[in-house]
Amino acid sequence: MSVNSEVSVPATSTKYLIDDSASILSKIYEPDTALTCFCSPANWAKSNAAIHYVKKASDNYFQYQGAIESELFERVKSLFSATTHGDLLFEHIELMLLMFQELFEPKEIGLRILPCTYSLSPAFHFQNGVVKMMSTLGGSGERWIEKEYVKYHPLEKNQLAPAIKEPRECDVNTLCNGDIALVKGKNWQDQEHNAVVCSSPAFDTNESKLCIYIDYLS
Repeated sequence: MSVNSEVSVPATSTKYLIDDSASILSKIYEPDTALTCFCSPANWAKSNAAIHYVKKASDNYFQYQGAIESELFERVKSLFSATTHGDLLFEHIELMLLMFQELFEPKEIGLRILPCTYSLSPAFHFQNGVVKMMSTLGGSGERWIEKEYVKYHPLEKNQLAPAIKEPRECDVNTLCNGDIALVKGKNWQDQEHNAVVCSSPAFDTNESKLCIYIDYLS
């Protein structure tokens, strides 16, 4: 997969595809598709395992950069070894890694497993990078808006790009607890016009969620 783009091809329409079959994820390769989502609702045991892990783990973020290999799976598995139903959390992340490997055959990824009690990036922003896989366990997930609803503040002095306005609530889409989604970033070759506008999951008081992100690096 190439990271750089020299030609910008205007999109006639942009698709955001959601289905209860994992095969939907492969449609991210279609040139007019910006987001694909595999609807896989987390059951009670998996959701509560995530909540309990976050309450215990606090700010103990797991970050990894490198190849998808057996050592990585062992490290992820060990994270949840002391958590009730922690095997369900590991299996969910294992599935994400295996699907990412099958779809993109990356040499290097960035993996973040983040125990969260508040929104890390509440402002809506364009995705950078090539492509990102994301999932949230324990509650609702990433928020995103279709590009036709993206509005901008006037360009300020010395600003290189205008800031995105907070969208109307009715224009915001939200991934569900357990969903696994792929979103294109600005560096997907000839697809910068399909970069998705996202915001971190929203949180109610005392809410805990496990947020998982896999980035294609090379």
